[in-house]
This record gives sequence, C-alpha cells and structure tokens, in this order.
Amino acid sequence: MAPLFRIIALFTCLLVSRAWGAPPNPDLTRARQLLENLRYTEASRALDAARERPGNERTTLLQILELQGVVAAMLQQPAKARSAFQTLVVLAPDHQLMGDYAPRVVTPFFEAKGWVAEHGAALRLEAAPASKSERSVERVAARVTTDVLKLGRTVRFHFRTGGPLWREEERPLTESAASVEVSGKRVQWWAELLDERQAVLVTLGSANAPVTETALPLQALTHSPTDTPGLRSTPLRIASYVCLGVAAGTGAVGGYFGLRSRSARAEVEGAAVNDGGLTTGLTQAEAFALDARARSNARLANVLFGVAGAVAITGGTLWVLGAPVTVSATPTGVTLGGKIP
Repeated sequence: MAPLFRIIALFTCLLVSRAWGAPPNPDLTRARQLLENLRYTEASRALDAARERPGNERTTLLQILELQGVVAAMLQQPAKARSAFQTLVVLAPDHQLMGDYAPRVVTPFFEAKGWVAEHGAALRLEAAPASKSERSVERVAARVTTDVLKLGRTVRFHFRTGGPLWREEERPLTESAASVEVSGKRVQWWAELLDERQAVLVTLGSANAPVTETALPLQALTHSPTDTPGLRSTPLRIASYVCLGVAAGTGAVGGYFGLRSRSARAEVEGAAVNDGGLTTGLTQAEAFALDARARSNARLANVLFGVAGAVAITGGTLWVLGAPVTVSATPTGVTLGGKIP
C-alpha cells in the first residue's frame, strides 16, 4: 500500500503544479520540486520561506497557503494544517483544493471552511464614502469590514483623475479604514489590502473594473414665495394681529355707544327751562327715558372699552413674543435664521 500511496501523492502534486502554473516566487517553485520528490519536510521549509518573501501576489499567496496546509497534514501536523487552511478560506471562502487529497488533508480543510462560515470570518475590503464637493472629488477611502485573524496592515490605492496612467499610494489602516487624497471631477480607483509582508490579501475593484467617484452636481436655487429670502411671520405674531383687530373693532363699538350716551345726556341738559328753572321742552317721562338711555349706553361703552383694552394688551404681548424669523434660500432648501425684534 505504501508504494501505491507514494504514486498517488506524486501524481497529485504534478496535477497541482500544472493547475496553478509557474509561480513567480522562487521558494514556491523549489517547494513544488520537493513535493514532486515527496520530500515533505524540506517542502514545508521551502513553503515557509515562500510565505516570508515580501510582496506576494494574491494568487501566489493562495497557492502557498494551500500547499502549507496539504504538507502539514501529510506530516501529521493538524494544528499547522488547520491554521493554513483557515487563512486560505478567510481570504477565499469559495476556494476549492486543487488536487484529490487523502482524508487527512480534506478533513482539516473542510473544518476550516466550517469555522469561517460559522464565524462570518471572510475578509472583505469595501469602498467607504468619498469626500467630495461641487468642484472635485477630494478623498477616496476603503474599509475592512471583517478581519478576524487581524491580517490587514495597509491599503494600496491605485487611482487616476482623467489620464490613462494610474498613480499608486499606500496608506496604513486606522480603525479598519484607510484613505488617500485625490483631486478631480471624476476619479477612478481600486485598492489592495496588504499584510505585514506586503502580500496582497484581497482586492477592491481592479484596473479593468475600477470604482468611479464624481464631484457633486451643481444645485440651482429655485425661488418661490416660500423660498424667497426675507421675513416669515410666526403663529404668535399672526394671533397678535387678530387680537389687535378685535380690540380696534370693540373700541369702535364702545365709542359708538359712548356717543349715544353723550347725545342723550346733551338732549336732557339742553332742554328749554322757564323762569322758575323747570324744564318745559321735555315731558318728565321723556326726560327720564333719555337719562336712562344715557346711563345704559355709558355702561355698555365702558364695558366695551374695557374689553378692547384687555384684548389690545394681549395682542401687544403676542406681538412682542411672536417676532418674525429671517428666511434665506440655500441650495438644499430654506434656512431659518434668528428672530427680528
């Protein structure tokens, strides 16, 4: 059985090598050669060196992690195999093993898949809101939504503002986000999340499918009666006008009855008298009737004047408390300012 197992393992390694293609990392190339000769311990060391080499592309990193898990499992190192596979699936949740492996390899791989699914640990890099004005896009940003293994260190931004050439700048992650200053009416960008060895963990967009940000559209002011800058009356000021109008009307009615009282009193006092001082122009009944009318009209006039005075005071108070506010039109609507005394 042992020779048969060695033949199967060798055939599997050859298939994996052809499936992945020739990697640019020389330590990974050496590890593949060692695997073809079933020299697992040396291959493990070569893979560790390949992982330590700075600047691995994402596809190269995924190859290294898969082979690290496979070799660790072959060497009966389940903890190391599980760690490599967990990192692999965190970076690529849909990843499938590139070979037909024995249960000792497949089992920790699917355990890692289950762990990532259970904890929602898939690493994600998303676009954050850009800083922009009506003139230009001023800053673009990216944020890491989930990083259970704390792999991300920096974000490498690629952006252009109209020309064909991409600019490249790196920014450290701060509170799971990073941003870069740009300037242009229309900005295209994409980004890569890097680990401590500058290996590419995940990407956001690409040179062929970048994220596009444009400056805010100009907002024209549309003037209407409600949007015209000026003063706007408050409900209290409107109520004060009503009160003052009622007071004026009540006062006018009171003045009318006051005039009637004065007229009746003048008619009694202006009646003709004889030499003995007795009234001869009016009968006694007429004099009493005029006197009663004068007194009644006077009382009614006084009541109306009192009511008019009280309503006028109320209206004056409401007028002071209900001072109008200033209104100004802005691109986003109407702005209320302070009160005008």
